[in-house]
Amino acid sequence: MEPRKQSNERTLLHRLGGFSVNIASNHHLENLSEFVLHDLCSGDLFNIPTAAYLVNNPDFSCMKGVAGYKHGESFKKGSNWDFQKDFTAHMKQSDFNQKVRLVYDKAVKMDGSEKQKMHQLADQFEIENPAFHVWNMKYDNQGLLIFEKPDDMDDARENMVHFVPMLSFCSVF
Repeated sequence: MEPRKQSNERTLLHRLGGFSVNIASNHHLENLSEFVLHDLCSGDLFNIPTAAYLVNNPDFSCMKGVAGYKHGESFKKGSNWDFQKDFTAHMKQSDFNQKVRLVYDKAVKMDGSEKQKMHQLADQFEIENPAFHVWNMKYDNQGLLIFEKPDDMDDARENMVHFVPMLSFCSVF
C-alpha cells in the first residue's frame, strides 16, 4: 500500500473511531445529530459539500428533517465537540440547517416511488447532483440522507454510507 494512502486510511480510522466516544459521552445533547453530521461531512473526513438528514416514520405517517450541513455554512471556530455552545448557536443560525429542520411532511413510502420524493426534497434543498441513502433504524423508522455527490467521489466517500447509520444513535428533537 502506498504510504500516503495508508496515512489517509489511518487518519480516517482515527476520526471514525472517535465517533462512538463522542456519541456516548454527549448523548444528552439535543442536537447530537448536527454534531455527527457535521463531522461526517467535514473536509477531513468525507468532504461532502451539502447533506440533509431526515427520519421517516411510516407508523405515524410522518417525515421530519433533523439536521443539515452545507460546507459554506460550516463551523470554523475549531472542533465542534470542543466548542459545543458555540457550535449549537452556530447551527441555529445556519440557514440550510434550519431549512432541513423545518421539514415535517407525510412519510415517504418505500414502495419504489420514494426516488421521486427524494428528488423533490433534493430540489427543495437545492442539492445539485444528489445521492440518496436510506437505512433502517430502531422502531421501524428509516434514516434518509440526501447529499451532494461530488464529481470526484472516491472509495472513501463511497464508504461513507457505512458510517451514516451512526446518526441512528442520536435522539431526534
